[in-house]
Amino acid sequence: MGNEKQSAVLAVTDGLGFNRDRSRKVVDIAWKRLSSSDHELITSAAERIGHNSVWAKNMLYPVHVETLEPKTPTRKAVTWIDDLKTCRSFLNAELVERIDSLVEEVADEERYVPWAAGARNLSKLRNSNLSIPTSAAGIWAGFEDLEPAVQGNSETGHQQIGNMELAPQLPLEITNSIESGEFFNNPAFNSTLTAAKERGATVNFCFLLSGVGGGDGRVHSAWNHLEAFLELVFGQHNFAPDQVQMQAILDGRDSAIHSSIVEEQGSGDFIGQLQSLLGKYDAETSLAWIVGRSTAMDRDYREAAAIADFDLLTGIPVATVYGFDQLREAIAETHARGKVDQDVPPIAVKRTDGSTPKISQGDAFIDLNFRSDRQRSKIGSLAGARAFLESEGAARGREWDGEWIDHGLNLDLCTIAEYHPIFESEYGVSVAFPTAPNEANFLAQWPDLASDDEYTLVAESVKASHMGYFFRGRREDPVSGANETRLVTPSHGEEDGVKSDTDFYIHPGMRAEEVKADVIKSINTESSRLICCNIAAPDMIGHLLPARYKEAKEAYRAAADALVAMAEASQAAGRHFVVTSDHGNIEDDTSAHSVNDVLTTIVRPDGAIAAIGIPEFQARLFDVAPTILELIGVSSTKPTPPSGDSGNFVGRPLVATQ
Repeated sequence: MGNEKQSAVLAVTDGLGFNRDRSRKVVDIAWKRLSSSDHELITSAAERIGHNSVWAKNMLYPVHVETLEPKTPTRKAVTWIDDLKTCRSFLNAELVERIDSLVEEVADEERYVPWAAGARNLSKLRNSNLSIPTSAAGIWAGFEDLEPAVQGNSETGHQQIGNMELAPQLPLEITNSIESGEFFNNPAFNSTLTAAKERGATVNFCFLLSGVGGGDGRVHSAWNHLEAFLELVFGQHNFAPDQVQMQAILDGRDSAIHSSIVEEQGSGDFIGQLQSLLGKYDAETSLAWIVGRSTAMDRDYREAAAIADFDLLTGIPVATVYGFDQLREAIAETHARGKVDQDVPPIAVKRTDGSTPKISQGDAFIDLNFRSDRQRSKIGSLAGARAFLESEGAARGREWDGEWIDHGLNLDLCTIAEYHPIFESEYGVSVAFPTAPNEANFLAQWPDLASDDEYTLVAESVKASHMGYFFRGRREDPVSGANETRLVTPSHGEEDGVKSDTDFYIHPGMRAEEVKADVIKSINTESSRLICCNIAAPDMIGHLLPARYKEAKEAYRAAADALVAMAEASQAAGRHFVVTSDHGNIEDDTSAHSVNDVLTTIVRPDGAIAAIGIPEFQARLFDVAPTILELIGVSSTKPTPPSGDSGNFVGRPLVATQ
């Protein structure tokens, strides 16, 4: 590669992993259904290079690398994959077609979307180029070391992909502060609570009901944070239950779809768990409002959702219940009408005096959800940040009326994390755990690494923060001196029948076609040395599983078609093409993210398979940025491992280019 100025395209396919257990089951069933003559032909091909019939089953996998066990030594992995390619080449075209069709048929029966979708073009791209299993959850995504592991998510996934070392996540910092006791001395929390008590104001707070363990959410909230906060409020500040009002937001997206009141496999019944937790302080009556996250945590600046959430909190008439028993009945009735937790409409829980709970002027409001993009509409509304919300809406093709935001509530607002710098600088919001930008982010270092070379970020609006704030390493804007171009296509809205995230199944491909077109146009203009994009459909439609299985297959195919087209355009233009995913999702037939590995595929412009540069055939998301820099011939200073660290959490190029 020498000193030539190379260029690349990086595509992040949101929510596309692979499940070793589910895929193995599909292969086992398909193997049993093959005719005896086909068995003999496949086994004979394996035996020609020294393998047996047990190994021969691996030839049924559409993607060769998915047959490998985690952390296979590289030399063994390369030989294994080469053997699979060789053996498949021994089979005639008719037999290969029978195998592929049978596997797709069985995968459809087992509802394994990645294979049932029949996206053979993407499988071919994976098999023809260097593809590496990539860790994207648990400690490798910057979270606590829990069992089960904390599922990956879009926020940390994009941060890790853009970082040259592991980017520790805020939940880990908060948990450490709880364990050390520092949480209970937090200046922002204590100042807000003390001031509220002194002036006799009500303390209002919100929390997304999930995240008790690693496998049931913990993407936006963590149950141990709620436990610590309640101890701070009731145990240390001695607030009476009637001085506290809680908004419980129902998940059903990063947890099971009915997990608010249903327990499955030891997880869920979050309403029941909340009742028990509040009961420790005789504070069951502090629960004031319940609403699904589609309303209370919208990130695409839909004004209707923001108004519905604000109206609930400020006492505008909605459905009301008395106590937990009636609440459970109301949620169950909503489920019976075909709705899932995230779409439960606003419900107010009557206070002990029969009044409807509401936020009053001068109250305190504390937001305990740590992920920023889904809290901005809520805090912006409560802070009276009309100009900010109207601007963000307009940037996504949504015109806000905005007059209702001039409410003059003058609330004392505190957030567990930083949602947007403007809330602190212009609206007096205090932050309990400020989030510093990631210093090892490769775009933050871009001006030093690539001078004034341009890079381009492409996404649709529902993922604008991902291919922006998160990908830049928690920065709202590019660093000084960075030559950034940003292309954001508005996601489907009300005019398209999409009123909330749960309506995207109406357009299962979402804006994959538009994102692809923007990327190819950028390739052809030859102005950007690096082009990065997000393909949203596998994640957004994956969250609607199991109900929207047919649409999930369409979403997968749309993503596959876009990826292959971008890869072909990149090669034609002499660019490297890299595709990875921020986390798993669509492969598990549930609404939640997964802890599964994803695949990172590296396509060279000359069509040759990239040389692997790591001793173990397992990547981490924070290896992607060093790989991109290596491919485009940019020298970077490797991050220094923290004291005592073995270097396992420092990124390295996956390829050897010299």
